[in-house]
Amino acid sequence: MLTEVTATRYVTPLREGGSLPGIVETDDLGTYVMKLSTGWH
Repeated sequence: MLTEVTATRYVTPLREGGSLPGIVETDDLGTYVMKLSTGWH
């Protein structure tokens, strides 16, 4: 079962590029890697 969390802070990018994975902190006090898209492909 998936649990929904809300990102509260963008910590740091993991690399540069079109799809930007980064580390985020969430409201459940966890730290996750999230893949962010910078535009339409």
